[in-house]
Amino acid sequence: MYRTVCTLGLITGLSIFSQPVSALKVLTEENPPLNYTEDGKVTGMATEVVREMSRRAKVPIEIEVMVWADAYRRVQLDKETCLYSTARLPSRELVFKWVGPIAVNKWGLFAKSGFSQPINTLADAKSYRIGGVTRDAKTEYLKQKGLTNIQEVNDDKLNPPKLTLNRKEPQRIDLWITSVAGAKKVAAQSKVPDVTLVFLVRQVDSYLACNPRTSQATLKALSAALDSIKQDGTFNKIAERYESE
Repeated sequence: MYRTVCTLGLITGLSIFSQPVSALKVLTEENPPLNYTEDGKVTGMATEVVREMSRRAKVPIEIEVMVWADAYRRVQLDKETCLYSTARLPSRELVFKWVGPIAVNKWGLFAKSGFSQPINTLADAKSYRIGGVTRDAKTEYLKQKGLTNIQEVNDDKLNPPKLTLNRKEPQRIDLWITSVAGAKKVAAQSKVPDVTLVFLVRQVDSYLACNPRTSQATLKALSAALDSIKQDGTFNKIAERYESE
């Protein structure tokens, strides 16, 4: 179902686990179903994979949920710090050390139910106001594709209510770029349950992105652990459980 990419070189078995590793600070955001808080605990498909990587690699981690833009800045400053679930864009390639993929994420444009204009390509969306998250890969991707009429917020749950505003309101948006799997949940939490997918933008792999000064032994141990998770079927079992929800 999912392919394994070992970004740190071929590792034989789990022998790397015998080398010294460092504890990690791991940052994430509210982005269901990959990573989100439920009953006071950070969970989600990608979160389960990251926790299992930590367990198998014997790398202690502390997960903290933050606003994405703040987490993105912090991971570039702090040694032994990683960020997930992160899209591996060309503009980010040299900014981080990568372990993954740890998940697959589909991006979509959503609108309030009743939106009647056909969106068959991204070009069709250029004339509309689109809500996105600051420093988020989805927002960056739209900009790269020439869509400039984007209103950015720090928290994705602020976007659905903006779909309901009067057209004369300056904060009004017509479309919302977000993860397909979590859109309905985020919208419902924002008390805007009637949103609909109008265009599937793309499907992308998501990674654990780490500060370049993070210990190589730690990164290799995590990568080897991820390989083992995929090889023994644990990865697919986790993914299938969230896909069925």
